[in-house]
Amino acid sequence: MNGSAGQRGQALPIVVMLCAILMFGGVGVFWMGRAHAAKAQAQTAADLTAISAGRRLRELLPQIVAVTGRHRVDWRAQVRATADQIARGNGARLTRLTWPDGERWPPTTVQVTVMTAGPAGTQVLAGARAAIGPGVGGLPESWSEGAAGQYSGPLVSRDGKPMCPAVAAAFDRMDAAAHGSGVDLVVNSAFRSDAEQAILFARHPDPKWVAPPGRSRHRYSTELDIAASAGAWAWLADHATAFGFTQRYAWEPWHYGYLPGCSIAEVTSESMSPAAPVTGLPDWVPVAYRPLIIEGATRGGVPPIVLAALVQAESGYNRWAVSTVGAQGIAQFMPATAHGMGLRDPFDPAQAIPAAGRLLGGHLRQFGSIPLALAAYNAGPGAVERYGGIPPYAETRAYVARIMALAGDPTMIGPVSAGAAGVTLVRMGDLLA
Repeated sequence: MNGSAGQRGQALPIVVMLCAILMFGGVGVFWMGRAHAAKAQAQTAADLTAISAGRRLRELLPQIVAVTGRHRVDWRAQVRATADQIARGNGARLTRLTWPDGERWPPTTVQVTVMTAGPAGTQVLAGARAAIGPGVGGLPESWSEGAAGQYSGPLVSRDGKPMCPAVAAAFDRMDAAAHGSGVDLVVNSAFRSDAEQAILFARHPDPKWVAPPGRSRHRYSTELDIAASAGAWAWLADHATAFGFTQRYAWEPWHYGYLPGCSIAEVTSESMSPAAPVTGLPDWVPVAYRPLIIEGATRGGVPPIVLAALVQAESGYNRWAVSTVGAQGIAQFMPATAHGMGLRDPFDPAQAIPAAGRLLGGHLRQFGSIPLALAAYNAGPGAVERYGGIPPYAETRAYVARIMALAGDPTMIGPVSAGAAGVTLVRMGDLLA
């Protein structure tokens, strides 16, 4: 009896110690679980905040691209307001929002840091970065099907409709004059291939309203259908001839054809002289370089606005630019690439810009997509072939997205949403403070 009681007395401290260990261990596991849950909550809030800020950034791209002075911060405030709202909706507080793109224009990346409440009065910080990624599409098709008599040259886009560069330049001049009179001209239809015309005619087989395939003037890329807007048709009837356009049919007040046609000579003649700068390019394209951009793009078979945006992204139109890796000149040619292109002086814009148009046009014909052509210009065609698309390089993806934004149609960048191919979400880590 006494022996058993003694053993029980000796075992009691051990039992108490084990219970204490289990109790404190349980408390430790409990608090570790609380801390882990707090980190996960903070990171989720950061992810959603970054994605929402990225989406808002994409929505504002048309406004951002139009900004000529970087002192304007209205769009930054709008992105911040969106991020702040989403963070608060997820139980967090936005503590920081930055633009990792630095001086590159326009921005394609936004980075956020948020704070949430942790266990026992602690605070948890988490960060995430959302980068707008390039989509898989391109500008409107730059190559027709090559049917006999059908226009088969380069196309540019106005109001989302493809047309030859000469018609686009003339329309821009006419649109500017109409805008000065308080009239907005909106292109409803422009170039249509024979294949597209066949589909349209099958839906409406009335030759008075829809020409049969092979008979439509739209196949020549000289025709524009102008959407109805207040006073537009009356204004066109009075002024269109001054810009080379004529109303084709009395019963179609919206249908105007461009009489000079789609020759490259028309685009590169007097309209390209410094005294009468080429229209149709944004204000950020220096007047002195507009003729070279138009001619280089037209002869290379790429939309002029894309070549203009490429040069802006490469050098900001600094003819003496030299990168840290040795790329030279206004179009940033590596010496080996310049030699292969027959470019003697990459610092001479008169040589470099047309060479850039030829190189980009070659990539476009090889890959059939403007984003892929841009990726090849930046990372090389071998990288595009190796990855079967835009390489997963942060620099290349931002480069393509930036040029597509500068080209004036942010819808081609791709969607920005959770899990979408058009967004790259990078977690910056969390910290239990």
